[in-house]
Amino acid sequence: MTTPDITTRLATTGQLLVRSGIEIDRILGAMVDDAATVSASLSSKVLFLSRLLFVDPVKQHLLLAYSDHKAANSAVLAASSVTFKCNHRGAQFAFSCGSPRQAMHERQPAIQVGMPTAMLGVQHRRAPQRMQVPAQANVDCQLRMGTLAFSARLVDMSLGGMGFLLCEDVVPLCAGTRLEGARIRHPEREPLVVDVEVRHVHSVTLPDGRRATRIGCRIVGAPEDLEELIRLFIIDLQ
Repeated sequence: MTTPDITTRLATTGQLLVRSGIEIDRILGAMVDDAATVSASLSSKVLFLSRLLFVDPVKQHLLLAYSDHKAANSAVLAASSVTFKCNHRGAQFAFSCGSPRQAMHERQPAIQVGMPTAMLGVQHRRAPQRMQVPAQANVDCQLRMGTLAFSARLVDMSLGGMGFLLCEDVVPLCAGTRLEGARIRHPEREPLVVDVEVRHVHSVTLPDGRRATRIGCRIVGAPEDLEELIRLFIIDLQ
């Protein structure tokens, strides 16, 4: 079965706010593969035209080629945050990246920026609307492994049902574990009951310095329940 993608979903919805890091990585990676042009208007007179060179979802940054316009490169490097636009596979995408800095890629100078946490996708021929970006999803989960019960947060989910959970660093999980009957709190309806198939487990350090466990997983449940969860991370703005 082919995994659905954002451009397919845009064809029916027209405008999406993507907060799924998994899907954002996938879209940016496709832009790299296609050598798609990205642009940014730094002022009424300065337009930055470039392309994405590399996406690093682990270190959470992107690398862009220098443009042919020296003043545009300088304007990007002097900004605290830059909003880029890209026409890609029948849609227009916009995303903001912070902390531009000089870098190298394959022995050539490049510009490094932080990974975007949200991306707006608009079907061509549809004018983007002004909107207030909804708060980041905060989805609590109650999981059980034998007699052990513990809490986690669903922090990411893709169209294909892949997701990431964050929980305390002391939970003894390993790849291949199936957690049945997990209860996921939906902010607008009754809790959803799904199974969680653990694919990989890593210890991470949170921004506040605390240690936590990041669980890569596949969420298995009724199609209508999975769609409800996906809509928390990929939001139809029409």
